[in-house]
Amino acid sequence: MNIINSLGHGDYHLHSSTLSDGLNSIDEIVIRAGLMNYTEIALTDHNREYMDRYGFSARTHYSIIASGRWKNIHNPVRVIFGVEADLLNEKGDICRDIRGVEPEFMVLSCHERIYKGSPGSLKTAYLNAIGRCGPAITLLGHLCAKSLSNELSPKDVQEIVAAANGAGIALELNCANLVNGKTSLPHLRAMLSCCKALYVNSDAHTLHEFQTVRHQGFAYLKENHYPGLLGHEKE
Repeated sequence: MNIINSLGHGDYHLHSSTLSDGLNSIDEIVIRAGLMNYTEIALTDHNREYMDRYGFSARTHYSIIASGRWKNIHNPVRVIFGVEADLLNEKGDICRDIRGVEPEFMVLSCHERIYKGSPGSLKTAYLNAIGRCGPAITLLGHLCAKSLSNELSPKDVQEIVAAANGAGIALELNCANLVNGKTSLPHLRAMLSCCKALYVNSDAHTLHEFQTVRHQGFAYLKENHYPGLLGHEKE
């Protein structure tokens, strides 16, 4: 298992108040990333379908970001603007745009109120999305969430991971979910038993989560003796 982002390198699943449902602005997050000596972060705010369904609204036009009008004036941290896309149905349709703009860096996730596939269809939905959109998907987000555990068995998770491995798609240890009791540990163990590439991400919606939860994610990997950890848990 290759861990892509060491503890001190960066975080690739973050939400801002500027563009979606985080509590802190883009600039506040970037300033904190600099204080944490990160090299790179990805701001992966929610897609159009998620924002509309949950009634969230952005504080500015995404065109300001897409056109390059925003710049990091605070520190050397490289800032990627990505998207947390949503799986929509068993055909593997996804929503990956933020107000019509499709960022290159994509976390594909599934949320209960967004997914409208028939009961028992979630594994098929993931496999179809991987087959249809594979090269565009950077990683699968919070595949081991408790909210999905009634629809996916640990064996289903392993089948999805095998397909992701074959398509060059990484998986995610979602540290906010792990810390906040939202991770199904049997499903997490199934995922970690066979994934080839792993992001250890915060999925932070607060600066507290941004600064703390990845430490606990790396501690979990170390305590459970997962391979590929050597050197990655250091700042």
